[in-house]
Amino acid sequence: MSDERSPKKNSRAALERTRILMGKAIIVLIVLMTLVITQLNIAWAIRYTENGNGTVTDQNSGLVWQQTDSYHELRKGINWYQALEYVDSKNSEKFAGFDDWRLPTLDELKKLYDPSRLIKSKDNERIGLPKPFKAGGSYYLWTDIERGLDNAWYFGLGFKEEYFNLKELGDLDQGVKIVRGKSPDNK
Repeated sequence: MSDERSPKKNSRAALERTRILMGKAIIVLIVLMTLVITQLNIAWAIRYTENGNGTVTDQNSGLVWQQTDSYHELRKGINWYQALEYVDSKNSEKFAGFDDWRLPTLDELKKLYDPSRLIKSKDNERIGLPKPFKAGGSYYLWTDIERGLDNAWYFGLGFKEEYFNLKELGDLDQGVKIVRGKSPDNK
């Protein structure tokens, strides 16, 4: 009789050891995942450096971005022509000590985008900007890319949207986030 119960006891003991090992493996996996996520967040935070003069530097591309956007300053949306005037104005005043600001390319704006970022627009909509940038700005930002004579592209930060509109319309409260530095697109 004791011989028949012995395999059952061994089976139960093996099952219990397996449960304990699985529990330990899950704990180790959770710890590793936490470390990886922490490292990714640190890497992301290090990628964008607040310069203390109203700008943020992208350490990967070398581009320097305006920390806010035109909406923070003007409190209204602007059309594409007004976006160009805004850039000229910032260059005339030597914003942050520089006079080579420009409209960003569509690809540059796409590279700023991260859907996990919780910064909100002026309309309290989530936009995908990293933390050093300021909340409360435009959801849509103009680019330097024209489409024919009458249209220009703009970028929606909420869902990484690409649109074009008539240059003289600012009907969606588009703004501009100026940038300086050599665009990787124009090598």
